Amino acid sequence: MIKLIPLSKKVEVICTHKPVQLSETRQDEIENFWADVNKDGKFYRGKVFDIESVTEEKDKYIILLNTTDYAHHLHSVRNHISDAERCRTIFSAALVETTDSKFIIGEMGANTAFPGRLQCAGGGLSNEDLYGDTFDLEKSVLRETKEELAIDEEKHVVRCQPVLMKDVHIHDSLVILYHIKVNMSEEELRKNYQRYVDDLTGNNEVPEFRKIISIDNDRASVHSFFDNDNRTKDDYLEPFLKFMVK
Repeated sequence: MIKLIPLSKKVEVICTHKPVQLSETRQDEIENFWADVNKDGKFYRGKVFDIESVTEEKDKYIILLNTTDYAHHLHSVRNHISDAERCRTIFSAALVETTDSKFIIGEMGANTAFPGRLQCAGGGLSNEDLYGDTFDLEKSVLRETKEELAIDEEKHVVRCQPVLMKDVHIHDSLVILYHIKVNMSEEELRKNYQRYVDDLTGNNEVPEFRKIISIDNDRASVHSFFDNDNRTKDDYLEPFLKFMVK
């Protein structure tokens, strides 16, 4: 199981705007991989930000990011690349909680890179999150939560708080985990989400989540869920939820 640590320091994420330099051999591997994995054109080879360095100071973490693309990222993940040319990303994810104390997570759809996987709403950084040279992680996670669960910051969000992060001294990729409280019950959230799915379907678009899942915010329910649910899960999911109910 991965190690998560309470987030007691500020996280400052800075874009260097420098492209990642890869060897010709690795670049050829990525091109061949991409041609094979994206035969049906379902993935978009957009910009991805790769970790150059992580510096821990007394009151903050400073993370420098270079630019690469989704093919480099997916090649690293799918092939478990661990050498110096691997793609190391940072992303944010949010555990949503309703007014009736239900945690909301999702099951990834067939059109995604990880079909069937359970995870929180979230994703990698994009240019939309970049202000000058600095990324706004909270804006990123709120944007992703809106895109994946139809939760609007102004209409629905009561609180958005960073809680945990992967231990930067152990793990290649970094994730900042947020707790978002909304002003909807589970029933209201599901109705709002279904309207969103209907709108997407009407525009010939597909939601990222195949379904949304609720778990009671209590220790027994969370532990029972992980003891009995056999679906694939993002590595942070179990320690995150168990931390929230300990």
